[in-house]
Amino acid sequence: MEGLTLRQNWHKNGHFFYRRRLIVTWIAMKDHDRADVSHFFSESLRRYGYDPRSLGWIEGTQDTRFRVLAAVGDLEGCSVLDVGCGFGDLYEYLYREGIKVDYTGVDLNPEFVDIARQRHPDARFIVADFEDSKISGRFDWVVESGVFNYMISDHQTFVGNMVRKMFKAARKGIAIDFLNNNGSFFSSGLYHPDPADLYRFCSKLSKRVVLRCDYKPTEFCVYVYKDTRETPENVYREYHEAPGDAGKRKDNRRQQRNSRDQSKSI
Repeated sequence: MEGLTLRQNWHKNGHFFYRRRLIVTWIAMKDHDRADVSHFFSESLRRYGYDPRSLGWIEGTQDTRFRVLAAVGDLEGCSVLDVGCGFGDLYEYLYREGIKVDYTGVDLNPEFVDIARQRHPDARFIVADFEDSKISGRFDWVVESGVFNYMISDHQTFVGNMVRKMFKAARKGIAIDFLNNNGSFFSSGLYHPDPADLYRFCSKLSKRVVLRCDYKPTEFCVYVYKDTRETPENVYREYHEAPGDAGKRKDNRRQQRNSRDQSKSI
């Protein structure tokens, strides 16, 4: 009935009521997409249980993806928002690597979040649609993997909205994983963007962008940074560090991890 009313009012003031009609249609599509996505992953969970396949991933490949996401910057002691966190496996990976973070995971599927909370009671998990929800606070780093893989209506708009909101929520930067379009793995039901297109889009958010296509032939990752200050030597200031600093941080993490493993064995 509301749609009919809007069409009738179109002749009175086309621009205003046309905008209202688009908004009503968009909300309906969003609700339908949300239900489809939730159903898809709930069915996958019932089929596979606690397993990467429930999240749409192949077994044995997550650590490679997480390693690349974590390489966006020095995460030690930082706050991290994991959009589409699933079971919170990224938090587990960071813990194993000795990288201590203030972690928050958000996911649309309450069943995934229930499992994540059981497995990681020391982390924070939220059931929410990140695009439409207000997540309190800001975070040093915002990361995502898998959220964009499942195609929905008006997918390009969805991706743009999400990336912009992730970047706004981050103090330091974002890391986003996508499926590649190189042809080695392609499905009509999945989103395979052109890496160059994503790079161009992210370059409108920041002049400091990194495109990584070096870790899996089927995926790529984009880093987008907030700090674009430059040194007198024409180097991005956040990237410039004293020789050996990165190595010292890695050594400290290795020592922390070894100490924790020794404590567990006692």
